[in-house]
Amino acid sequence: MVLATLLGCQAMAAAQMPRASVAVLLPTGPDRARVSFLDGFQLGQDAVRSCGLKPLIPDWRPFAWDGDPLALFPSGTVPSLVVAPYAADLRAFSKLAEISDARVLLPLQRGASLQRLKGLDAGGRLWPLVPSREEDYRALATDALKRGWKRLVVVRDPTTLQGEAAAAFVELFQGDGGQVLSYNETLLQDVDPSRPEQLSQLAQDLAWLAPDAMVLAAPPDGALAQALRQAQRQGEFVPAHPTWIWLLPADQAARLPSQDWPQLALKRPAVGPAWAAFANRFQQRFGREPDQLAAAGYETARVLALSTLAPSPVSSEGTRDPLGWIDPDAEVSPLCEAMARRRDGQRVRLEGVASRFDLRAGQAPSGRASTRLIAAQ
Repeated sequence: MVLATLLGCQAMAAAQMPRASVAVLLPTGPDRARVSFLDGFQLGQDAVRSCGLKPLIPDWRPFAWDGDPLALFPSGTVPSLVVAPYAADLRAFSKLAEISDARVLLPLQRGASLQRLKGLDAGGRLWPLVPSREEDYRALATDALKRGWKRLVVVRDPTTLQGEAAAAFVELFQGDGGQVLSYNETLLQDVDPSRPEQLSQLAQDLAWLAPDAMVLAAPPDGALAQALRQAQRQGEFVPAHPTWIWLLPADQAARLPSQDWPQLALKRPAVGPAWAAFANRFQQRFGREPDQLAAAGYETARVLALSTLAPSPVSSEGTRDPLGWIDPDAEVSPLCEAMARRRDGQRVRLEGVASRFDLRAGQAPSGRASTRLIAAQ
């Protein structure tokens, strides 16, 4: 419904506007995710209006997850700035950017695909908008060390997606001076819950190593977590009775029940310093708390406004760069001030909501995540 309304507004304005210099590709996936992004986008447009500027009406395009973005545009008609779907196929959009010299904004790209970004983006045309998940793991590692948990055992279920987080956490924790205990060279305890001998071996290792905490990269309602809860309740890890540290997204961590031992989990993923004010406005407008996708929509609306407010700067290659106005090292500016400076031809950096707005091509921006300790019941 929201997308249909936006497409209708675009059609009515088409006769009054030249071809949009910006295209926004909305995936045809879950409605909840799409609505979250669009609600944030609308709030961002409200912020633009409050500064006295009529928001840009981009070229909205429905897009299938397995679609080819080049197929959406006839030859030579790719806009100078394309907003990719969240969790986009980086290979497809790298090809689009290379062929057309367009800049591609990546609203929500946080996972392992970012590790391939530099190799795919030699031309500096792909721009992530939110921090990577490593910022979340860094917050957990830092908090664990502050609480004096310096010796950890890291357990993962190799049959689930959560297992991908374990290696990143280990690197960050060790980099901050922590010690990961293991009898394996990888420092990771891979435990398949369908194999009782692996569960038994883990119990022996925990009893012998006696870590300060156990890091768990597995679904909280999965077979491994259930087996480990039962084992710890029955004292199978004695003398160890470790705290648990969960490598989970914040929405899953919010549903964790209390146990007989403390648990550390993510409270909020990495966001920017202006998150609190944005979250308050979003709550008042839509009656619910925003997520990162809503923040990405909000930032997208502001980026589009600034990108089309004045002529694009010239890149080092002699072509126009619609994102060349971003200065990731500048002092932050409120939106209205940034718009005035942008009109004067200056490069600017916004007060960030989804990140610290230290945006760069080929590199995720930074942000700050928060954690919470679930006390023992």
